[in-house]
Amino acid sequence: MRALSAVLFENGLPNLPISLIEPHRNQQGVWRVKFSYESNEPLSMERGQASNLVLRLQELGEADLAGEIDDAVQRAQRYTSM
Repeated sequence: MRALSAVLFENGLPNLPISLIEPHRNQQGVWRVKFSYESNEPLSMERGQASNLVLRLQELGEADLAGEIDDAVQRAQRYTSM
């Protein structure tokens, strides 16, 4: 669990339960990945950083979380191309 905490921290995310991971369009019109928490304000990151996070999580064996983030990245990329 410590390694997961470190990876999340390195990417600016708290080690809290995530209630929703989804594509999010910021005020500049750029599609990002948003992480919503029950007990904290939502945070977002650029798609490239989220893709790198997916790889790190897969290395740690966090397949479910990596899959959710990857789905959001893929949807954000699809929305960007529309």
